[in-house]
Amino acid sequence: MADQAGRYEKRMATAVAVMLTSRERAFTTELTLTQNISEGGARVLTKKLWWPSDSVVIKSLEGDLQSEARVVYRQPVRENVYAIGLELLGPRGNWRGVMPTSGPSSCRPRPTRRAFSS
Repeated sequence: MADQAGRYEKRMATAVAVMLTSRERAFTTELTLTQNISEGGARVLTKKLWWPSDSVVIKSLEGDLQSEARVVYRQPVRENVYAIGLELLGPRGNWRGVMPTSGPSSCRPRPTRRAFSS
C-alpha cells in the first residue's frame, strides 16, 4: 500500500472563506471559498487563472491558518469558475477557530453555540 501514489490524509467537505495571494504576480489576490480541506491541502473555487506550479499564500478568514502553497491542478467547474488543488507547504494554525494545530483537529470546524428554545 505504501508504494501506491495518492493521498493519505482525510479530507473534509466544507466551505471556508480564504484569501489567496500570488507569490509571483504583484497585486494578484482573491477572496474565495474552499470545497474541501485537509491538514495538507485544500480544493478551492476560483475565478482567477491560477496555473499548476504557481506559488501562493493562503490565509483562512475564519481561523488563523496561513501557509505557502503550490497549485497542483486546475479543473473547470463552470463558465469562468475553476477548482484548484493546493498543497500546503508548512501550514500554521487552523482553518476555523484558533485552537492549537495538532493532528486532525486542525481541520475540524469550530463548534457553534446554539440558543436554547423555551
